[in-house]
This record gives sequence, C-alpha cells and structure tokens, in this order.
Amino acid sequence: MVLSPREELLNIQKTLFRRNQRLINESILVKEPDFDRYEKNYRRSVSSYQKVASIEEMMQAVLTSDIIYVGDYHTCNQSQRSLLRILKGVVKKNKNFILGLELLHHKNQNALDAFLKGRASEDTFLKKVGLKKHWVFDLWENFKPIFDFAKYHDLQVFGIDAAPKGSNIRSRDYASAKLLAKLIKQNPGKKIFVFIGDLHIAPPHLPKEVQRALKELGLIKKELILYQNSESIYWKLASQGLEHQVEVVQIDSKSFCRMQTSPVMCQRSYLNWLEHEEGEIDYDDAKHSFLEIADRISNFLKIDLGREKEKVEVFTSGDLSFLRLVKESKRFKPEEIQNIKHQIIHSQSYYIPKLKFVYLSNLSLNHAAEEAAHFIKHICSGEEKPRDPFDAFYANTLHEALGFFGSKIINHKRKCYHEKDYHKLISYFQSVAPVSKRHLEYETALLIYQCKKLERRGEGISDMDVFQKRPDLFFTVTHGLGYMLGDHLYYGLLDGHLTKTDIRHLFFDPWKGYGKPFQTYWTLITKTQNTKIPKRM
Repeated sequence: MVLSPREELLNIQKTLFRRNQRLINESILVKEPDFDRYEKNYRRSVSSYQKVASIEEMMQAVLTSDIIYVGDYHTCNQSQRSLLRILKGVVKKNKNFILGLELLHHKNQNALDAFLKGRASEDTFLKKVGLKKHWVFDLWENFKPIFDFAKYHDLQVFGIDAAPKGSNIRSRDYASAKLLAKLIKQNPGKKIFVFIGDLHIAPPHLPKEVQRALKELGLIKKELILYQNSESIYWKLASQGLEHQVEVVQIDSKSFCRMQTSPVMCQRSYLNWLEHEEGEIDYDDAKHSFLEIADRISNFLKIDLGREKEKVEVFTSGDLSFLRLVKESKRFKPEEIQNIKHQIIHSQSYYIPKLKFVYLSNLSLNHAAEEAAHFIKHICSGEEKPRDPFDAFYANTLHEALGFFGSKIINHKRKCYHEKDYHKLISYFQSVAPVSKRHLEYETALLIYQCKKLERRGEGISDMDVFQKRPDLFFTVTHGLGYMLGDHLYYGLLDGHLTKTDIRHLFFDPWKGYGKPFQTYWTLITKTQNTKIPKRM
C-alpha cells in the first residue's frame, strides 16, 4: 500500500518515539516504590479529551481561575517558553498574580527576592541557591527568561519545593501543598501560577493536597490544570490528521492540554540532557545519530545518498579539533576561518561542504536535522560556487528553506517567524527603541518585511549594497526568508500544493544561471501562497 506523505511522516514519528522510549526506560536504574502507580494516575488524566479547543478558550479559563497548575517537562525548553507565552497573555489583562516554581526550594526565598529586586547579581543568586546541587535538572538558561519576565513586570516569585532532601514524590506534594495554601492565604485576591513537573499536576496528586490544605484554612479556590504534550492525545489527533492544526484540547471542565511540541521532541530533550550529564557525547555516537537523521530525511524523499554519506565527519561543541583540521586543509581563506570561529562563539550549528564537516553546537534534534538536510543537498547538487550578489542572496535563502524543511520532517512542530511576526517585532522595537544588542534583530525584521512587500509585486530585492557591506545581515535575512519558505514547503507538501518529486528536484537542482535562484524562489512562493500555516501560540 502506498502511504501518503503525512502517513510516512507519522510512521517516522512513531519509530522515533518507540526508540527514544526504550532508551529512556533503560536509563532509569532506580524508581521510587510508588512511582509506577503515580505515573499511571497521570497518564489516566491525559488519556483522552472532550474537544479541540482554541487558545482563546484556554486563556479565558486561566483568567477566571484562582490556581493555575502548569505542567513542566523540565528538559524541554518549549515547556518553559509555553509558560512564558501564557504569562504574557495574562499580564496584558491582569497583573494581579504570583508565580510558584518547583525548581527552587522555599528556604532560598530571601536570595530569590534579592535577585528579583536587583539587590543581587545573577551569579550571586545562582551560587546562593545552589541550583545544580538542589535540582538535578540544572537548566538555568531554559528558566532564566521566566525570571527576566518577572523582574520586568515586578511580579512575586516563590520557590515551592518545601520537602526535606530525599523525600519521596508524595511527600513532596504534601509539603508543597502546605506552602501553596499558605501563600494563597497571604496573597488574597491574587491568582497563583504553579509551574511544576507534569506528573505532579494530575488531580489525585498536588491539586488534591492543595485543596485539602486550603480546606483546613477555610478557603475555597477555583483550580485549572494545564497539561502539555500528552502522547495519548497526540496519537489520537494524528489518527485524525489533526496533529498539525491543534494547539489546545479541553480534557474536562477544569483542565486543558497544550500540544505545542511533539512527544518525540520532549523525549529527545531528556536524552540530550542525560547524555550531557554522563559526559561529552562520543564522536561515533554523534556521527551515527546524524546519519540516522539524514537517512530518515533522504528515505522519505527517496534520495539515495550512496556511499558518499560515509565521508561526513560530525563534531560537537565538546570537540573543536575540527578547527585544526579546517586550517590544515588549506582550503579556506583567513576570513572564512574567522567566520567559522564566529559561528562557534555564537553557538551556531553548520555544515562545511568543502570538507563534508558537520558542526553541531548542541545536540538539538532541530540543529542536527537542519544540517542533515544541508548535507543531503550538497551530495545531490554539489558544492556552491561563487555567484552574483543577487543570485547568492536567493540561493542562500533556498538553502535555508531546505534546511528548515528537513528539520520539519523530524520535528513537525518546529516553528519559525512569519511575516506577521516580523511586523509585530518592528512595531515593538519602534515603540521601545531597541537596545544595541538587539539592533541586528530590528534591522533584520525591517529588511525581511521589505523583501516580502517586494514579493507581492513579483520583485526580488535588488539593492545588494547593504548585504555586501554587512555580511551579518546577509545571513540573518536569508535565514529568516528561508525558514518562512521552508515552513510553506512542508505544509504545501501536506496539503497537495507540492509533491515529493517537487521537493526532491530542489535538492538536485544546482540553480545555475543568472536569476535562476530567484526564479526558483518565486515559483515556490507562488505555488504555496494559499498554503495555510497552523496557528501557533
């Protein structure tokens, strides 16, 4: 039976999911005695849903609730970003709320207060709370934007871990519930957002303990539970072809589930964290993982990579010996070496066609899949040759588009900025005056918006002076335009505006001849102009 592109992609997701789950299960050496039952309670709570809901419905429920439990998958930065998006939506209408975070113990409240009030530096704060020692998931960079947001809006934040070290999971619920009830009583009229690990927010767990503690204080509060990325719900949506369109489902009258990231991406974030904790990623493992991703993309597109794929070398941020190898190859100009160093410093992953070198700044599946697509493109159509500035601009845009498209095959929930997002960004910067470190972002948004306006007249951007003087803008603008197009290619394939043959041809086409890159770009923009991009929160 011939599978549709969507069915093929779903099979890829299921294969990845099963493999990742096996690795996760193998990594857990010791479990708490009651953990399996605790986990089953959670899975029962997110096994099905009543209806597909809108973001607006969920946000309205947030605004009319007193206690909002928000599930956190600690290693997945999309989880923390999702909380931030919710808070940004709420703060526009109601700033009368406080925030409770599991990652901090309440005994460090004074240090937290000092940090939020600007009386202590970030380094001092982190040293005092001993985040690494206290919390096994030492992922400060994922959580820092939440603290920045709280500082900016002068919001109170509380550490809600209250149990002694070594307590079991139910004892931690009990201790946190007592503290939360106390905070609710001390902050009358204020909502409280409780950001804590997914399993804790199942109704028989922390919410039940909080209601019990509130009853002892003579308080009645309306609660709301915001789950996230339920595997069970995800596969149900996928069976109906809805996994791309649906961002939120309602489980019952007092709970919703946010579907902002695929289960595979959550698993991969945990495995990446786990591997990092166990030491540097082994070189052979990095190469094996990269080739596995390249095979998934090429097999989907029915591209035979042959023996060429074995020539690739994969380096991670823990192994920069490739810089020495790049220099020793004597195939790069000093300015090219400098650009490679710049990318390393700015934690950018990239593919070096001349040597078939892949550098992964982190173990993100998105990074690896994007570079795998660049690698496939190079094998199919050869190395890029010097081009006229106009052609170089649109050729690089096409390369970025194929990179993003490749990453969508592996992680279909990956998002990027579109024209309306850049317009909002411009409006924001014009209202606040961008700080120097974000000026490049502002310039990029302006130029991308200008390019899109020209496209509506069937024109490409012809003034290349700014890009020749500012290589940084050349890369950021083609990056933004390419990602937008890559997103359209992916959904254009799913809705039938494009075929796999069309996409495969892009990988083999070297776009030779003056004006060919723009002609190809324009053709793709035209073909996918009616393609709908799912609304994302």
